Amino acid sequence: MAPTSREALLREISEGVAALTSRRRCAAARRIHHSGISLGHLQVLWILQEHGPLPVSRLAEWLGIGVPNVTGLLDRMEQRGLVERVRDTDDRRVVLARPSDLGRAAVAEHDGWPTEVLTQLLASLTTGQLAVVADGVHEACAAPISDAPIVGAADAAPHPQPPTPPNGAPAG
Repeated sequence: MAPTSREALLREISEGVAALTSRRRCAAARRIHHSGISLGHLQVLWILQEHGPLPVSRLAEWLGIGVPNVTGLLDRMEQRGLVERVRDTDDRRVVLARPSDLGRAAVAEHDGWPTEVLTQLLASLTTGQLAVVADGVHEACAAPISDAPIVGAADAAPHPQPPTPPNGAPAG
């Protein structure tokens, strides 16, 4: 019998998503290994995809490593065509990293849920059930995500916040 309480349904959804994500992560790890892209490269691309072009100092904060290490990482990624470095239009002294077309393609290849995979996973659902799932996914995607720590999360640290610039100077 299916759970009826809200808490039981949320727990069932959470457990199901965790199981699907685990399967997907294992398949992605195999593809990443064979593609020659490192997880570090993919992590940089994920951050740039989510937050747009970033200065090296800001990317270093997100990654939790020093600026020289990020510079070396970006050098290797740029040589492989995964990122581009461009000057900030507001402050030409600032260099921003952004994903290249090849970098965006790498994220698309190794991330997310391709239509073929979802089609296979959801094949047994009726059109009405698919409409309910689609509505739920749409609502979940539109919901704001708080930076507040999640009770019981293993790593409850929120994303790093932008540094406060001294005397109103631009961050970067």
